[in-house]
Formats: sequence, C-alpha cells, structure tokens
Amino acid sequence: MSQEERELLLQKFADVSHRLNMANAKLEEANKKIKEYEEKAEAAEKASKMKSLFLANMSHEIRTPLNAIEGFARILVEADSLQERMNYMEIIESNNRRLMTLINDILDFSRVEAGEINIKKTDVDLNAMLKSIKQIFKFRCPESINLDCKMPTIAVIMHADEDKLTQVFSNLISNALKHTIRGSITYGYKLINDHQDIEFFVSDTGSGIAPEFIDQIFTAYASKDAEQKMGFGLGLAICKIIVEKMGGHINVKSALNVGTTFTFQLPFHGSVGGVSTSSRTTTSSQMIRTLRVSNRPDSNHMKKVLVAEDEESNFELVRIVLQKRYQLIHAHNGIEAVTMNEEDHPDLILMDIRMPDMNGLDATRIIKEVNHDTPIIALSAYAFEENIREAKAAGCDDFLAKPFRVEDLIEIIARYLDK
Repeated sequence: MSQEERELLLQKFADVSHRLNMANAKLEEANKKIKEYEEKAEAAEKASKMKSLFLANMSHEIRTPLNAIEGFARILVEADSLQERMNYMEIIESNNRRLMTLINDILDFSRVEAGEINIKKTDVDLNAMLKSIKQIFKFRCPESINLDCKMPTIAVIMHADEDKLTQVFSNLISNALKHTIRGSITYGYKLINDHQDIEFFVSDTGSGIAPEFIDQIFTAYASKDAEQKMGFGLGLAICKIIVEKMGGHINVKSALNVGTTFTFQLPFHGSVGGVSTSSRTTTSSQMIRTLRVSNRPDSNHMKKVLVAEDEESNFELVRIVLQKRYQLIHAHNGIEAVTMNEEDHPDLILMDIRMPDMNGLDATRIIKEVNHDTPIIALSAYAFEENIREAKAAGCDDFLAKPFRVEDLIEIIARYLDK
C-alpha cells in the first residue's frame, strides 16, 4: 500500500470516527432529553395522583366535621341536662374549629399561589402573642402531651405581622400534634446575631420524619400526611411561603422515633426591654372567655345598636350575645337600615354587606353622609382583602369576618361604645 493510499484510508477512518463521535453525542443528548421527559412525566403523574388524593382527603376532611356539627346541633335541643348540652357544644365547637382551619388553609393557599398574600406590620408583643397561642391550643392538647412555651423574661416588641406569625406557629403546632402521642411540644423564640435576627421554633417528641420525606414536606400535595391521609398537605407549604414573604427562611431537623424541630428565622426590627405594650396590642391579647353579664343595666340607659342582617339565624346569634349589653334594633336590608338610622339614631351599626333591595355598602355611604360620626362595623362573609378595602372605602370604621368568634364581636363593639 502506497503512502498516498495509507493517508487516504486514515482520512476516511478519521471522518468515520468523527461522524461516530457526533452520533454518540447526539445519542447522549437524546437519552438525556428522554430521561428529562421521563422525570417530568413521572413528576406530572405523581402530582396528578397527589392532587386526586388531595381532593379525596379534602372531601373527607370537610364532610367529617360537618357531619358532627349537623348531627349534634340537631340532638342538642333534645338533651335532658345542662351537662349533656355542654358536652354536645364542646363537640360542635371542636369540629367547627377543625372545619375553619381547613377552609382558612384552602383560601390562604389559593391566595399565596396567586401572589396575593399581604404582610401588614404592626408592633407586636411577642410574649403576649405566644401566651395567646397557648390559650388556643391548651384544650386541643391531650393530657399525655405537655405544651411548653419558651421565651425571654424581658419584653420583646417586634415590628411584624402578628396574624401571619400566629398562623405559622398554629400550623407547625397542629402538625406536631398529629405526630406526637405523648411527651412534649415546645415552641418559642430567641434573638440571635446580636439582635439582628430572631429565631422561632416548634419542637416535638413525636414519631419524626423519615429522611426520604424531608425534601418534600414543604411541597403542596406531596406530604407524608397527605399520602397517609393524616391531613390535606397544605399547612407546611403555606408556612414556607409566608416565612419567605416576610424575608426569612424555614428549616426542619428530624429523627425517626425521636422528634422533629422546625425553625424559622426572620430579620428582627423592634425593641427589647423598657418598652411597654401598646394599648392596641394589650387589648387584642386579652382573652374574653365569658358571655355572661352579671348585672343587666336598665334598658333605658343601654346604648343602641342597629343590626342590619337579612339572615334570621345570624341576627339571632348577635341578639343572644349582645341583648344584655345593648339595646338592639333589627334591619332586614339596606333600605331599612337607612330608615331606622334616621328614626332611631343608633350609637353603632353592625352592617351586613350582602343584603336584598340595598346592599350594606350603599347603605353605609348614605348613612355616613347624614351621620358621619356613627361607627359602622361591617359584618360579612366576604373577607378577602379587596372586600375589606371596599368596606373601608364605603365608610365602614371596622370589619369583622363571618364566621366570627363571639368574644371578638363583644370586643370590637366595646372598642367604640365603652370608651
């Protein structure tokens, strides 16, 4: 073989090798894309499965407390003794809280997914807030679990969103209760990094989290709880979004059969020691636990409250709560509310928003034109941010969402009338 033939053969070999390398590179790229598509398909299939499971769990979670509420509400009237009625009421109240938690989580998650979460910062007394959280959960903790709060003895005031902080704590403590049969749940906070940051924590002695679930517990629809039908898989996802929205981050450490600790850190803006709680914070942190009025005042000296409400059952609830404190008059729609305001001159108005003939917003605008100083509190099941803004723009002085706690109704009215 001549030199020229040898060089030609080598050149052809080099060309074949180059084409083979290119083909291998394309094959590798194709395999990589196939793998990516397979992973995406697997993730989509899992997401579809988890959403189906989520909906099935959601149906169960809604129907279960509703069944108890409806059933025990019906047999409540047939109870023979006060003790029986109190037992039934406790069952109804417990299931009502469970249902409200579910609904709030669904609405919160839909808002945060749509980017509609708003942070409203005020000066928050953290120690008072944590004590309030303990009041919320002390009746939900079984005797086998000790709920312990750890906080500094000195007053700490933080410029933050109290409702969002409470929501994160509530979700984490509720999560701990699901996985802790006995032992303790400890929650609290501490200042770190020379008071530049603050670390909140919730720790339990429960069953712990397996390592394979750690990376996905903050993912909606993909939690261990959802798979095991222990919840609806939204609480931790909401916590993560809220904490990050407030400029912080959340972490978890866990060991099987030992326990789990959630921590979330936020930038600290506030004061430590030497600062008294504002009157607003003090008032909001007080827990009004009774509806009883020992001495009913003379009706002639009672302040008058106009209740604009078209649903008789809702008015009946307000009447039972307030009848020993205030003189009540009832308007069934917005037109009646305007007329009765002119004729009876109430000291305060509770205004439903959605009513026949004339809605509460239009009635509020008319009343405020005539009696600008009469306080009007919107009482509505429409409780999104835009609904609150619309009520305030129409002239409402305050807003209370339905369903409301009777303690909150008493407190918000007292804020305007019992000064």
